[in-house]
Amino acid sequence: MPDQETRKEGFLLAAALVALASFTPFVRIFLFGQSLYFRDLSAQFFPGRRFILDGLMHGEWRFWNPFVHEGIPVSGPPYAYLPDLLQMLAPNEFGISLSLALHIPFAALAFLLLARHLELPPVAAAAGALIYALGGFSLSTINLYHYAQALAWAPLFILAFRDAVPSGRPRAIALAAMALAMMVSTTGLEIAIQACVLAAFLTPPADRPGFLRSAAIASLGLALAAATLLPLLSAVGQSERATGFPTAVVVSNSIHPVTFLQVLVAGLHGDISNLSGTWWGTNFFSYGFPYFLSLYLGPTVIALAVAGATTTLPLRRRLIALTIGAGVVCLGQYAGWGALLDLSASLRFLRYPAKAFFTVHFAVALLASFAIAEITRGGNRLLRRTAVVALGLGGALVGTLLIPSLPRPMITRIFSGFLPSGLSAAQQDLVPHLVTRDAAYSGLVCLIAGAVAYLAHRGRIPRNRAAVALAALAAADLIRCGAGLNASVTPAFYGLSPEMASHLKELRGSGGRLFTCDPEASRTFWDGRHARGAYHEAFSMAVMQEALTPDSNVTFGVKTALSIDRTSMVPANRVLSPELATCADFPRIAPALRAAGVNRVLSLDPLNDPGLRLLSEVSPPRIAPVTFRIYELAGAAPRFNREVRMLADEPGRLGLEVTVGQRTSLTILDPFAPGWHVTVNGAERPLTRTADGHREVSLDPGPNELWMSYQPPGVRMGIGISVLAG
Repeated sequence: MPDQETRKEGFLLAAALVALASFTPFVRIFLFGQSLYFRDLSAQFFPGRRFILDGLMHGEWRFWNPFVHEGIPVSGPPYAYLPDLLQMLAPNEFGISLSLALHIPFAALAFLLLARHLELPPVAAAAGALIYALGGFSLSTINLYHYAQALAWAPLFILAFRDAVPSGRPRAIALAAMALAMMVSTTGLEIAIQACVLAAFLTPPADRPGFLRSAAIASLGLALAAATLLPLLSAVGQSERATGFPTAVVVSNSIHPVTFLQVLVAGLHGDISNLSGTWWGTNFFSYGFPYFLSLYLGPTVIALAVAGATTTLPLRRRLIALTIGAGVVCLGQYAGWGALLDLSASLRFLRYPAKAFFTVHFAVALLASFAIAEITRGGNRLLRRTAVVALGLGGALVGTLLIPSLPRPMITRIFSGFLPSGLSAAQQDLVPHLVTRDAAYSGLVCLIAGAVAYLAHRGRIPRNRAAVALAALAAADLIRCGAGLNASVTPAFYGLSPEMASHLKELRGSGGRLFTCDPEASRTFWDGRHARGAYHEAFSMAVMQEALTPDSNVTFGVKTALSIDRTSMVPANRVLSPELATCADFPRIAPALRAAGVNRVLSLDPLNDPGLRLLSEVSPPRIAPVTFRIYELAGAAPRFNREVRMLADEPGRLGLEVTVGQRTSLTILDPFAPGWHVTVNGAERPLTRTADGHREVSLDPGPNELWMSYQPPGVRMGIGISVLAG
């Protein structure tokens, strides 16, 4: 009993320390009431969440977003991921940021529970939990939203699966199914799929009853998530994802072999605290910038993982195999996966091989915790191996400080092909200093870890204290390299400038839609960005918001059409190609804009077309020297081909009163989609699709009261299946 009580107290203390330590990258943000904003957060996820939360606060479930691409289904139903409903307590960017950031300590605690289930001692479990939560990959998922949520649930699912399959207890099977449902409902499907593979590999070999239990968990879990999955499949069915991506898109964001060095050197491709402003890794990424900002684990963690791979713990060989297999998948196009994907479109429903690094990240964290566990149990040989690897890695990284002192021709040869063209001579000289300095910092921590392991091996330090010191060093190094990955802004960032806000009423009331020429194609934009030097990311995101690009426009209630689609969830006929969206050839796109009901065009650069009339020039000080030009586009198609009286115009609900003299039809310049239903004078009426993809309904002579509503196909069936499964 005393040993059990001591172990319990140890895990409670470990849980408290792990939760606090894993939240440290976000403490400064929330102490000052700031919000996350980087990349997809401010451009897509936060506006979408605000739209959903606003509906919930008014008692509405919003399944249709009328503000982007003429109108599209919401990709996930409002209730999709139940913990997100807590955002109603603070339905703003601060509250959404807080709920998202809390998934990092949640991930740490989930991994801690898994490690305890694997009978690892508290300090080893805490070390693995901190590596899992604070590693570069984990912190990089924050700006991808759904992946951070799925990553947090993955260890709990693996734990529940390992408990349920061998035991067969109905309660254990139900808990595993619930964990699977929660993980899947985040819609971070690539992480969820890898978690399922990990669970299968890390569970003892199953007999026939075990396979049946696995099938029961999978079936019940998917049934519980049906209320989310069926509407999601309906939305995906109209998009590019339904037919499979082109092979080039699927294998984009592969991890270049050189980029794997970022596991050891956080600043390999740029200053880790300001990657967007100081970036020299263009040569190694399909789109010039990484999908996951960092893969950093650090030499201390790698040294522990290498040592852990030599323990006698039964799962180590499977973890090694998983690490190697996932690493090969991460290589993507560099491993020749394109030839395989060309064989069938059904193989191309997922994209970006870099996502497979989750398995590497998880396996390394667990192997490192194995090493700490062996050390606490008196593994003297393991201490020696840890010391050898750590001192070797640390010494090599610290030794890179000698590189900048080499003759310049030799440095040029070393960095040949590494640096992008266009860097000035001063920048070319600076990068080797920055990379090697960052490598040396990590190497110094690793050298200290190696010294600790060596002293413990020699009996100079108690093994328990050495284990704690190694865990603390690994965590401190991860915090150092991860604290700057997720930048923040003040609440004012998410509001429009007074100069732009003064035009909202006119834009909303124009009777048509807005099209914004791609700001990133504007010379004005790049001049303003360059004027801010290395710290321009907030400026760039503010320009997108002020320009009312999707999905920033949703927050301000301005309807848009034919804008660039960042999600691949929009039918191809309702977006312009990136080349056309620049407005470089405006006469070519003008007919499509008019047909989509666009009567306002916003551009950073002057446009010259006889169909355009300049209405205003807007110069918000916060994005100076950028100036927006708002044009009126003549000849835009009206939303209705008949005179109507509006009864209601809400997301997913439209009410009209139309009086006609004879039997005819009403065409509505809103997209047709399965799930729209219409009644005319209280009776169901078929809704048809026009040749250009809009809606049409027949009318009777005399007054017609028309009500149109949207409900995703499968939502009722999905809710029914989930309720029955529950």
